[in-house]
Amino acid sequence: MSSRRPSPSPHKRIIALKRADGEPLTRGDIQYDVLFNVFHDTNNVFTDPYPPKEAPAPKITFRELYLKTIMHSPKATKALKDKMSDSQLFGEDFAMLALLVNVGRVNTTMSFFPEMKTAIRTYHPIPALQRTSGNLQDAPRIKHILKASFLEKDSGNTPTTPADILSRVTSGQVPSTTVMNLIFVLANHSAVSRHSTLDYTSIPELRFLQPIGHLHFADNIDFIDIFLRENVSSLSRARAFLWLCYHYLESPAAGSDDDYDDDSPTNPFGDSRRGNTPTFVFLSNTEIAQENVDPEDEKELAEKLVTQRAEILRTQGAKEMMKQSKASAGSVIGGEEEEPIQNSEEVKVKGKRGAGKAKSSTAKEKKAASAALRRARMKEEKAKEPETLTPHENDDDFEMLGSLQAWHIVTTTDPLLDSDEEGADEHLRHDYIRRLKIINTLRCKEPTPEPEQHFQDRFPV
Repeated sequence: MSSRRPSPSPHKRIIALKRADGEPLTRGDIQYDVLFNVFHDTNNVFTDPYPPKEAPAPKITFRELYLKTIMHSPKATKALKDKMSDSQLFGEDFAMLALLVNVGRVNTTMSFFPEMKTAIRTYHPIPALQRTSGNLQDAPRIKHILKASFLEKDSGNTPTTPADILSRVTSGQVPSTTVMNLIFVLANHSAVSRHSTLDYTSIPELRFLQPIGHLHFADNIDFIDIFLRENVSSLSRARAFLWLCYHYLESPAAGSDDDYDDDSPTNPFGDSRRGNTPTFVFLSNTEIAQENVDPEDEKELAEKLVTQRAEILRTQGAKEMMKQSKASAGSVIGGEEEEPIQNSEEVKVKGKRGAGKAKSSTAKEKKAASAALRRARMKEEKAKEPETLTPHENDDDFEMLGSLQAWHIVTTTDPLLDSDEEGADEHLRHDYIRRLKIINTLRCKEPTPEPEQHFQDRFPV
């Protein structure tokens, strides 16, 4: 039997998995047998936090509790909910991965779909949890789903410490919080460094400052050890985890120092021979090797997913190289058509400076040259377009229309006005008069100096 050595202090431990990009997570990495025993427990002892309307809340298993809470998270997408409803295998696989994120074993730098492009995360196949074609997403999205889970009665006052959660249970609020929030609280509480020389039993108020395992277990095993300690059997660790969930969500265990009724329900995951607390089974090295064994089909799937990821990276790399080559060949619109301009510019530079090396054009000069080329081409194409004349059925009507237009120009245009843009017709004259009146009103006097005589004759005020 292996020695019952105490857990190392939290500040010296690395809880989250650390693997290179593309490296699979094996059953041993995720302690699959613990997850399997947790989600395959058949005890219907947890209160349904989302019961049918006008009906008492039924008792459900931990698997049903965890899956149902995910489904009610406002951050869970419709596609995810539909996939979990359609496939029980995918729902279980996703819930197991979510639990690993929940306890901090999988951190937010990990992604689990091979098409992932961002460089701030690493891709990792998990063959044991990829029994279907469903998308396991990535750790940050999963954590958002878990963090967004809440109970209606919380109303923004979510408990953040084990003592807060337990006080709700003892006051009759069942369940005391969501199962996700409970696990976050226990994991965070377990990860905080504490002074080993502090006597927690001397002051009652300090009881909940000590590690959760030291508070409830007798074998120097902390909460996070449930997902780390390979020398403890997976089944006993799973039952200890369920014991904690029941203790903080449903009812405190008998024999604790908390003040509660003696007829409170007994924790179904405890050992009556040890005061209804969990019993841990310690393993030898031979027994350890018999747990969390990767089957051959999962090894083959891991190799297949790694190869698939490598092929995707090669394809993405080829696309990026093509984009970069196109950008270097021509950074502006026109691409290959801009080369004659660059050559002509080099000839001009050589002609001005004589023989010698011509300096390469800057990006700004290239862009200006390209724009000039486009404008020149547009003018040439416009000049080449044939003018389309509107046919007239009657030549006499056309001549009369031209005569009327000529008469209008003669009678309304100032012959002394020199303008290349438009004629000074009657409308323009009225506009000048209106503007002059406004200026006179603002100045409260007539224009100074007096306008010339011919201007007054043409534009009387």
